[in-house]
Amino acid sequence: MAQLSASYREILRISTPLILGNLAWTFNGVFDTIFVGNLGKVELDAIGFASVFYSVLFMMGFSFTRGTQILIARSMGELNRRQVGNIFDNTLLLLSAVSLVLFLIIQNFSRELLTLMLNTPEIIDKCEVFLDYRIWGLMPSFITFIFIAFYTGIGKTEILAVSVTIMTVLNIALNYGLVYGKFGLPALGIKGSGMATAISESVAVAVLFAGVFIKNRRDVFALFKFQKIDWSLQWQMARISVPLMIQTLVAAGSWVIFFARIETELGPDPLAVSTIYRQLILFFTIPTWSLGSTANTIVSNLMGQRDYAGVKTAVRKISVVSLSFALLSCLLIMLAPDFFIGVFINRYDSPAILPIAKSALPVIYIIFILMSFSNIVFNGVISIGDILIALGIELVVVMVYLAYFILILRQTWADVWWVWTSEWLYWGLMFLLSWVYFKIKKLEVL
Repeated sequence: MAQLSASYREILRISTPLILGNLAWTFNGVFDTIFVGNLGKVELDAIGFASVFYSVLFMMGFSFTRGTQILIARSMGELNRRQVGNIFDNTLLLLSAVSLVLFLIIQNFSRELLTLMLNTPEIIDKCEVFLDYRIWGLMPSFITFIFIAFYTGIGKTEILAVSVTIMTVLNIALNYGLVYGKFGLPALGIKGSGMATAISESVAVAVLFAGVFIKNRRDVFALFKFQKIDWSLQWQMARISVPLMIQTLVAAGSWVIFFARIETELGPDPLAVSTIYRQLILFFTIPTWSLGSTANTIVSNLMGQRDYAGVKTAVRKISVVSLSFALLSCLLIMLAPDFFIGVFINRYDSPAILPIAKSALPVIYIIFILMSFSNIVFNGVISIGDILIALGIELVVVMVYLAYFILILRQTWADVWWVWTSEWLYWGLMFLLSWVYFKIKKLEVL
């Protein structure tokens, strides 16, 4: 069905495969951390920071294709299927070129970039080794994001779960084999983890590509025609996607600064705890991010239909679903905190990390709850099409966020608990400014 509705059934139909697919995708980072973290504390610190650093590059492609998804969903709402293929093809050409440039930069200058942000030589060495192999997965990741934007934009998300599940199973097997030297493979340590993830991402692209032909979507949507570069469309995509990319890079970049300052100001143990918290947040907020993508599709589709009443209903209902998942996540961690923290660490090498991480878990629960509805309302702003407003909100929020946690780090009593309250401020202010936007638009979403 080309035109969507704001019903709970529609929300769950689109979001459930996304949640399952993103769950599998996030397992890549989680299992990278689990396998490498059990090698020792230096490796845990390195994989934590290298993953955050890589995520800045990773999010460039993802954030650009959010604009692609919005345009595809709006074209579907307008019943213009051939425009979908034009959008897809032009995005594919652009992001292939961008990923190649980023690949060359990291291959040649990763150590110089890491040295600007970290002080510990051992951590820098491990980060460099990981990135040298992990970067080979960048172009496959970018292409995967284009397929995700396409399938999500047309409201057919089932194949995404299949593709990412295959990727995750392969990644787990290769990580286990290449990190520890199992299945007859060489024991490569942190290097093997980067290699395993890059290989599995390439397989995911092949599955998504095959899905286009199996379901005959190449002809329906005029994909892979590559007749010419549509400069007017490129400009339209840039107007939406570049601010989204800047917004996402600002957010991801703030996390790089956050982790770098924790390492330089508080030391390796707080960095290891923060790495664990990051993985818990990435894993347990998968429903929130998936529902944010669902909001992009449904709200953009409703905007294409000119159904403005449906927009506020969609944002409200998606927020309710997201909050329900957040509360469930808090309950799961409360029931087994030792398990969810312990999988990331070698307890004999890092005996102090587990009690520190457990003591500050309440701060993470509040982050889950605030993020659950703030992210949906903010994605509503993006999906309506006021991209510069969304960018302005992000810039204000990040500036306040950075000022707050830098101020906290300067206090002699600062610890992991207090530093992570900066995420409360981030998501609380994000919600407030997005809610004000909807009030001004006279759309009572909450």
